[in-house]
Amino acid sequence: MTITRQTSNTAAPRAAGTARAGTPRPRLIILAGAVLVVLAGLAFAVAALVWPAAPPAPGTARLLTGTGTGTMTIDLFTGAMTSDITGHLSVLGAETGHDNLTCTQTGADTLRYTGSGTFMAADGDKLFLAIAGTGTFTPTTFQITETDVITGGTGRFAGARGTYTDTISSVVVSNTPSGLIIRFTATTHGQIRY
Repeated sequence: MTITRQTSNTAAPRAAGTARAGTPRPRLIILAGAVLVVLAGLAFAVAALVWPAAPPAPGTARLLTGTGTGTMTIDLFTGAMTSDITGHLSVLGAETGHDNLTCTQTGADTLRYTGSGTFMAADGDKLFLAIAGTGTFTPTTFQITETDVITGGTGRFAGARGTYTDTISSVVVSNTPSGLIIRFTATTHGQIRY
């Protein structure tokens, strides 16, 4: 004799993977998704409060070109060198500049120098520079290539960055045992961001 057990549910069999009517499975999936979205938003909010804001994106890159003329003084005993320049730079317009440098003779007719400088535009805004130059000289002339790194500024140049090259031709106008006075012309080419 065979005994068969009968179930009281006479509904048609379910397809594999489908939820039984009345079960909470689809609602749980939707609820879990909503909880994840809320938690992700909360994590971003906490991150914004904990981590400092990113620095502002650098300004627009602008071509920096111009010319200037000036006077350079070199103390032959200490290597102290100063220069004063007037000219025109594309982003400053009419400008004046002053450099404080230290010069070293590196060979019979070669030199190098480093230091800092400031350019001031006609409206008073300033650019600050880190300067390095190398060159050759004769008893009456100097040929110098200088690289200037813009390290900041004031006014519209606050936070400015950039690099430019000066090609400098100079003529000695005074030569004493203690120092030289040189007149120079500089041509500038580079880039600035502000």
